[in-house]
Amino acid sequence: MWLSAAAVTAAITVGFGVVRWVDHYVSAPYAEDFRLNYVAAEIGLTRGWSHIYDLDLQRQLSAGFGPKDSGISPNHNYVTPPPGAWLVAPLTLFPLPTAYLIWTVGSLAILIASWWLVCPGKGLARVTLLLTSLALWPMHYAFWLGQTVVVSLACLAVTWWLLERERWAPAGAVLAVGLFIKPQLVLLLPLVLFISGRWRPTVYCALVCGILAVISLASLGPHGIGSYASSLAFTNSDPIQSVVTYGYLFGRGPVATSVEVAAALAALALAWYRRDRMDLVFALGVVGTTASAFYLHEYDPAVLVIPAWIVLGSRVSVPQRVWLLVGIAAAQFLSIGLPIPMLLWEAGWIGMLGIEPWLAGRVRTAGAAPRMVRAREDC
Repeated sequence: MWLSAAAVTAAITVGFGVVRWVDHYVSAPYAEDFRLNYVAAEIGLTRGWSHIYDLDLQRQLSAGFGPKDSGISPNHNYVTPPPGAWLVAPLTLFPLPTAYLIWTVGSLAILIASWWLVCPGKGLARVTLLLTSLALWPMHYAFWLGQTVVVSLACLAVTWWLLERERWAPAGAVLAVGLFIKPQLVLLLPLVLFISGRWRPTVYCALVCGILAVISLASLGPHGIGSYASSLAFTNSDPIQSVVTYGYLFGRGPVATSVEVAAALAALALAWYRRDRMDLVFALGVVGTTASAFYLHEYDPAVLVIPAWIVLGSRVSVPQRVWLLVGIAAAQFLSIGLPIPMLLWEAGWIGMLGIEPWLAGRVRTAGAAPRMVRAREDC
């Protein structure tokens, strides 16, 4: 009964999100974040890739979309590494609204494919996990803005699928692509794999990252590198760029940085301690990255559905399941501008992942004791 109720609730929420997205598309098809990637790709193809971070050119091309959608500000300008623009370049063949629609449909297909690859369970339980993931505010907002977070999510799903099959080279290569799309979502993952003894994918990841870095730097040249540095400084002047980080609680300074470093070190230490469980190592790498990031938006936690699906693939403890349910509520608070529940939940999940084997054994032992007593009484 509870499973059916959860599925219906999630489906209603997803339906509401679809209606909201359609209304947004009809009224304002020049999606804010997708527009930035589209404009950067257009600049790269017409003016040269060394100019994709030129703010004046971004303003010039954006002006054609009308005053409502043309703003280039510290909150809205292109600061993603060059592969983000390369990814969107084929879509510049279409008008921006059409490209945005294609991107959204493609992102949905990618999410479903990722679910098919790594999500556990079968039947209604598996479908409910997909609907619940789509119902999360960060996921909805990612689709609303045409964000690339779904691409990062897919990279994580494929990386996990390859790691399970011990295909180290392609796993490292896909992970490297994820790093260049959104480094703030996967930065610690190669490190936790390395310290847990799974060094091969990390080495391949480093090699592919090196290749991508050389190509990116060559495409930018001295002018592009300087423009990139200027764009980063321009972006960092806006506190909204760290709205889902500890900078929100403590302000951007030594205290927030110390907490973020502590979160990263805790995730790394627990990944080494639980190195016999690749699912926990992987999950710690992802949540450790988001918890320690100094640049994160309210749609970025959508990437956490992948480690959640992976952890649920094992026989997780009841407390772990309850904490994942709490995470659903924490994610929804982001819709009203309250990141504190998510910040606390991420820190708690790092600890919960570290003690999961103990929790699983403890709960099973506690649950087995009454049955043993009843068995003796029956005798």
